[in-house]
Amino acid sequence: MPERDLNSPVTVINRFEVKDDVKEFEREFRAHSEFLRGRADFDFLVTVGLVDDPRVYVHLGHWRSLRGFQDTVRDDTFTAQVRRLGAKVHTAADQAVSVQRTLHEAAAVGSAGVVLFGARVHGECAELEKRFAVLNDRCHAAGGFGGSDLLRSIVRPRSYTGVLWWRDAEHCARTRAGESWRQALQALREIADVTVEHSRHVAYERAHERS
Repeated sequence: MPERDLNSPVTVINRFEVKDDVKEFEREFRAHSEFLRGRADFDFLVTVGLVDDPRVYVHLGHWRSLRGFQDTVRDDTFTAQVRRLGAKVHTAADQAVSVQRTLHEAAAVGSAGVVLFGARVHGECAELEKRFAVLNDRCHAAGGFGGSDLLRSIVRPRSYTGVLWWRDAEHCARTRAGESWRQALQALREIADVTVEHSRHVAYERAHERS
């Protein structure tokens, strides 16, 4: 793997399946999130939970630099928190860079109007990104669309994670029931193994303001 630029942004994606008490895990992770918010070069954190499996959460931690993330990983407080969290979950991790980000309006916390998108491309990555842009445009045309973020993995070749969100669950459901959505999604499935998971927006947390 080529050496990575420590000053480049990175998104750390963690998928957690909680083993036991979901509320206890959420309390632990809130404390961990508060720690991250105070770290140098931390930008923001998005958390979603799967509607069909309430034990599964996906956290997307956006960092302004890879250096900031790596410095945090070496911190003793971070290590202790991750050790406690790790005992409560089965987890999978990834690192990615945003290749398409569209923001029309923010997603409301608590809304079930979020779709988590995953793809493993068979052919050219550029074609996947082109077809995802078509899906994005059709969502916007259908109304109530808040935006999307498509992230390309930098540790798993040809793999993508995407988040799409709507003003509310009703607009999300209406769009996904439409022919334009089905056609755009089918075009993506012609070139990639695609997963689509209905999710709710659990939290959005920005870095603490620095004086």
